Amino acid sequence: MMEHRSPRTTAGGLSQGQGMGILFAVYLSFGLSPLYWNLLQGVSALEMVSHRSLWGSLIIAAFMVWKGQFPAFFRAMRERREIVLIGLCSLAHLWNWWIYIWAVTNSKVLECSIGHYIVPMISTLLGFLFFRERPSRLQWMGIASAGIGVLILLMGYGSVPWVSLNVALSAALFAFFRKRATVGAAPGMLMELLFSAPLLWGYLIWLEETGTGHFLAESVYTDMLLIGCGFVSAIPQLGLSLGIRSVPMISLGIMQYILPTTVFLLGVLVMREDISAVKLLVFLFIWTGVGLFLSGGAFHFRRKGSGDTFSD
Repeated sequence: MMEHRSPRTTAGGLSQGQGMGILFAVYLSFGLSPLYWNLLQGVSALEMVSHRSLWGSLIIAAFMVWKGQFPAFFRAMRERREIVLIGLCSLAHLWNWWIYIWAVTNSKVLECSIGHYIVPMISTLLGFLFFRERPSRLQWMGIASAGIGVLILLMGYGSVPWVSLNVALSAALFAFFRKRATVGAAPGMLMELLFSAPLLWGYLIWLEETGTGHFLAESVYTDMLLIGCGFVSAIPQLGLSLGIRSVPMISLGIMQYILPTTVFLLGVLVMREDISAVKLLVFLFIWTGVGLFLSGGAFHFRRKGSGDTFSD
């Protein structure tokens, strides 16, 4: 028998409004993260990702001790389905973070942004195909408008860079697999980090053994920045895992435009990059799409009232 919930109540334990609020903060923080990664010039993307894994695991483990969530972690570790899904999340997330940090630290922020503009299109398609999510007419118009903006962006760039494709596929697949997993945000994230730990922590040990690592080898400032990799990524990632389970894939898709738009604005306002007429046109189409999509969702909830059924 299908469970009836208010459209504001989700399987993730939060209202959809709360989930959207968390995702807004998460994607904004991810969009601003290039400012942090650029402080670690000279440190490779893989070394940063490895420190993110080490310190992030400690942060999440401490949080779980505080919240008493380790029983849920051990239960999930005994379920084959959860192990497979979180293992796939771990691969997608490791793939995404390495590409993202490498792109930011190698002056390919624009390519990275293009990839994140493609992510919502993939998320919307996955939601339509696998979660039986059906946008309203206004929402379809919003998706189409945003899609036109993405096409203009790609045409203006001249080609589809490999960085963009990797960023888009890895981010969309992470969201897809994480939404299908039922384990909670913190236990799921610890599982995800531990799956890749043998590779990443082993790499850190190798760096120390060969004397090529940066931790405890340069300055206290660098050491603090490397430790901070765990905080900068683990805390927003915890919010992402929680938010993903609290909103439909289609709504997630439109929220994902916050990240690349933040990166673009960062480039213009902070890094002083020139903004072309093409970029302005792209913003017009995308944010028109965002407005239509959100308006369509608000109209749908007002019309259905509090007795509607929400399905993941």
